[in-house]
Amino acid sequence: MKNNTSTSQKIGWGVFTIGGLYMFGLGWLYSWQMVPAANQFGRDAYSGLLGFIWALSVPLGVFIVAIGAALIARVEHREFWLLILLVVLFAAWRIAHTTHHIIPVLFGIGGGLITLFFLGSTWHWARIRPTLTGAGKTGSDLRMVGFIFFVVAAWDLCGIFGIGNYVLRPELADKFSVPISSTINAASTVMVLLILGWGFTYLGQLMSHRAQAVDPQVVQVPQMAATD
Repeated sequence: MKNNTSTSQKIGWGVFTIGGLYMFGLGWLYSWQMVPAANQFGRDAYSGLLGFIWALSVPLGVFIVAIGAALIARVEHREFWLLILLVVLFAAWRIAHTTHHIIPVLFGIGGGLITLFFLGSTWHWARIRPTLTGAGKTGSDLRMVGFIFFVVAAWDLCGIFGIGNYVLRPELADKFSVPISSTINAASTVMVLLILGWGFTYLGQLMSHRAQAVDPQVVQVPQMAATD
């Protein structure tokens, strides 16, 4: 990043701040009020405009933050507009996608793809790590630990929705008398795993940035601002 802040970067900081406040303010803080109301009144608690804005706070907020970060990072025009296209396609999918039936093949193939992606990430880490030094190695290791927690969380989610707790098959949960305490324990475990996964991934990113900052051989390639 250049020492002087360009117009696009100033706009990026504004967009990033708006997205962050949207996610944190409505997505997290307001949820402390929304969840008890929803538990009491059901969908009526978030059927209005504010409820609609709240429901989009994370799905839309993450893209607002990403767009702001892209402007701050001065990404090339092509990557920037690909991100915008991704936002549009994602929004269209969220609006149009509705399904009222379980699609076993979706979960089956999805689980296989997650496993393959994890194996590929692990293989890449094993090949790249010997070429790293100091904080670079530490950052790589921390990200790898984060990936492990993410995979275990995905596996435990299968135990919540499918075999084990049968959240998506309540008739089977009744048939096998699955106690609610089992589902609560599994959900709590997944939340802890996700927190650890994101925590280690973020720490790894910080360490890798530190390694690049102190490495005199790091080559910085000048980039064209997305909108200057």
